Amino acid sequence: MGLFSKSAGSTGKHSTATIIAQGCSFKGDIELSGNIQVDGYIEGRIRTEKTLSISATGRVSGEIFASKVVINGLHEGACHADSIEILEKGKAKGVIYTNDICIERGGCFHGQTYPADKEKVVTISKEEPVKAAEAAPLTPPTQLKSAEISSTADKSAVPAAATTVKPAASATSTVTAPVTDTKKQVNARK
Repeated sequence: MGLFSKSAGSTGKHSTATIIAQGCSFKGDIELSGNIQVDGYIEGRIRTEKTLSISATGRVSGEIFASKVVINGLHEGACHADSIEILEKGKAKGVIYTNDICIERGGCFHGQTYPADKEKVVTISKEEPVKAAEAAPLTPPTQLKSAEISSTADKSAVPAAATTVKPAASATSTVTAPVTDTKKQVNARK
């Protein structure tokens, strides 16, 4: 496979990882949907949907959110992951939030562990905008003042029966509000 072949830029299930090379340092937040391998130094927050690997020469100082974290270098800070492995040369210092942790002989962990949240640790998604009708809260109907009733009766017909308003589809109750008889009020004023 050549450098300029058609498949050189293609991505698939087994696409390569983003690599922070040895001798390279990065300060700031990183957010990606693929794998990342750190051979250099990162200071900041890392958020990935897949695996974060810190090699023997790699160092990460900051908060991590990942599906899986493999530490063979040094990590300092909080780590939120579904699965964490600390390999024989790995050192982790800080707070770990996970339900699955493995520390190999020679690996070192200084800190505290807590169970992961019930929700998935990492989700990076493109949310669809909420429709205005779904986002607007329903307000209960109110009674009109007598001046508003008379002007409403002149412009359009207002039903004399009670008005029923149905709340959102998830609710099961019905809200009813009495509407006064506008014809009687209009006739009484004449």
